[in-house]
Amino acid sequence: MDSLPVQIRDLVPKRFQPRTVNHAQRELLKPVDVTLAIFNRRLHLLESDESKQLSDLFNPDELAAKTRELLRHKKEHLSIQLLLPSTHFLATSHVLPDLPKESLISALRLQVEDTLPSFERPIAIAFDSAKAQVESETLVFWHEQETLDKLFESFKRQGLFLAIVKPRILALEFSGKSSVVLERDEISETLVVFENGQLKVWKQVYTKDLTQDALRERWQATISEFQMMPVHEVDSCETLKKVFTASSGGNFGFFPIGAIEAKKKIARSRRMGFVVAMIIACLCVAVSPFVSQSIKFRSAARSLEATRIMSQEARENQQAVVNFERKWGPLNDFPEQQLRQSMFTLQNVLSPERLSSMEVSEGLIKLQGASSDPQAILQRLEQDPLFTEVLFSRATSNTRYYIDLRLSLVNFEAYMVRHFPEG
Repeated sequence: MDSLPVQIRDLVPKRFQPRTVNHAQRELLKPVDVTLAIFNRRLHLLESDESKQLSDLFNPDELAAKTRELLRHKKEHLSIQLLLPSTHFLATSHVLPDLPKESLISALRLQVEDTLPSFERPIAIAFDSAKAQVESETLVFWHEQETLDKLFESFKRQGLFLAIVKPRILALEFSGKSSVVLERDEISETLVVFENGQLKVWKQVYTKDLTQDALRERWQATISEFQMMPVHEVDSCETLKKVFTASSGGNFGFFPIGAIEAKKKIARSRRMGFVVAMIIACLCVAVSPFVSQSIKFRSAARSLEATRIMSQEARENQQAVVNFERKWGPLNDFPEQQLRQSMFTLQNVLSPERLSSMEVSEGLIKLQGASSDPQAILQRLEQDPLFTEVLFSRATSNTRYYIDLRLSLVNFEAYMVRHFPEG
């Protein structure tokens, strides 16, 4: 049976399981905060116009100290990218099989004694893993791992994080997938050729060797071979800044072991946090049946008491409103009988006849009067929208009439049902 740690690991989703070195490198390839470049013995901060003079000899401690000076006003925990001159790297050409990049790197390490017999120390490898045409050659770059690690430790002592080191010439980006880049500095000249976005040619010569006529002519002939393609010359840091792109050349990045371990440590911390959270969640689920009922009961009791307290004032106010309605409702809601409007309307309907008596009670009007045509008066009253239920209440002679009618806007029956239902 597997041990408990193994069982827990198997329960963890794959996205939280241990990541490979390849994943740590992908994390380091994410956009960096600042980029530094060495050009003609000066260290340049590419995000500004600041630079620092360097000594003739490459010294990791000096480089880290100068970087600290350039970043004196920057925030802490910066991710730094360092671009080194082409002379810091070796390039070889290989026909690589269609295998994962990690497998190809392992195979190249096994062949390092044949490829670079003079190298006896650990070495870092970088190349473009994009699939090219069958049997096509791939340029592989080599750099001493020890130098990378010394740089990382020197930067670390200055409170800086060196994430990635790249060849300076491969951090440039030009329009078009096919182009030629010629880089010149005090030490060397480097020629690279891109075809369909892939690096195909890497040629390099030291500046001091160009004093020899034969070598200079051969170098010029090499450059002339690619005159049919756009040739971009980079001979100063100002030109470098114009065509520099932080994300370019990611496939040719070299990573200090310390940087990789730092990213793996962060990933382990995240996994551990997830495992702890999952264990706590499992414990909570396990004990929940024993405490859930008690918690629910106590919560319900507290909620009931709180609701009772909070609603006390509302209940008192509600009772006051009910009492007020019970006491003053019959007066406030007593139907308005629109007597003024009724009188004017009756005057218009009955004119020029005269009334002998008129009674108004609960929306019922009783009329008594004399007229030569009582039936016409009744009809006119029926046609007026202000009146309803118009009828002769008593026997009517040829000249005398008795008419009862109700005001259509007054509803005493509803008033009585609402306020005096028992009556």
